[in-house]
Amino acid sequence: MKLLFLGTGTSVGIPAIGCACPVCLSGDPRNKRRRASLYLQAAGLHLVVDTPPDFREQMLTFRVPRVDALLFTHPHADHLCGFDDIRRFNEIQESSVPAYGSPETLDAIQRFFHYVNRKPQSGVSYPRVSFKPVTGPFEIGAVRVTPLDVEHAQVRTFGYRFDAGGRALAYIPDCHTLTDAALAALKGLDVMILDGLRPAPHPTHLTVAQSTALLRRIGARQSFLTHIAHQVEHAAVQASLPPGIDLPYDGLELEL
Repeated sequence: MKLLFLGTGTSVGIPAIGCACPVCLSGDPRNKRRRASLYLQAAGLHLVVDTPPDFREQMLTFRVPRVDALLFTHPHADHLCGFDDIRRFNEIQESSVPAYGSPETLDAIQRFFHYVNRKPQSGVSYPRVSFKPVTGPFEIGAVRVTPLDVEHAQVRTFGYRFDAGGRALAYIPDCHTLTDAALAALKGLDVMILDGLRPAPHPTHLTVAQSTALLRRIGARQSFLTHIAHQVEHAAVQASLPPGIDLPYDGLELEL
């Protein structure tokens, strides 16, 4: 199992438009953050979680060769708005791409991208996907996927646990709290990736301290924060984190 952080930033990205704070002006490339997304290679499959507005740039920058399935966490713009560019993979792969998410999230995609699955016309292409409503654990080939209901901004939001080849990874980029049921499903992980927006409290996201406390409880072999805002300077916050918990950056690759 291999993973790559396509984006580690919050909804506005870093640098933020019109901001002259030290992080937004930083020369450290680890402080340049696209909107949150993850690329996972497992059991011979190429999986992408969320298609943020930076999706096209992410695919080009990190040379993602194919997408065998999409998974969506929730229907917010910073996790959906690059969806249209999946049509390039339709053309490359000459096939539709399965798209997994809660029924509410898939309905939102079909309302916003109302032209999905239209019959192609001369010189015009449309995204072609097979919508797969998620109501419980499921399999994509030899990858076992467990959806995790988490609390975030009064919309139904999933994190996902992936098990393949004896390795386990969980990814929860947006949440404010984790239920006991979600915590129980996060045992025995090799890698845990969790929302950790900023030091100050936020009504819909975990703070760095809250995320760190939860990551300690979960106890994965390696843990990471994501969905990071411009109040977080990479080097300074990384130095403050306990062993085994790290700040990722766009382009960070791991092999489990």
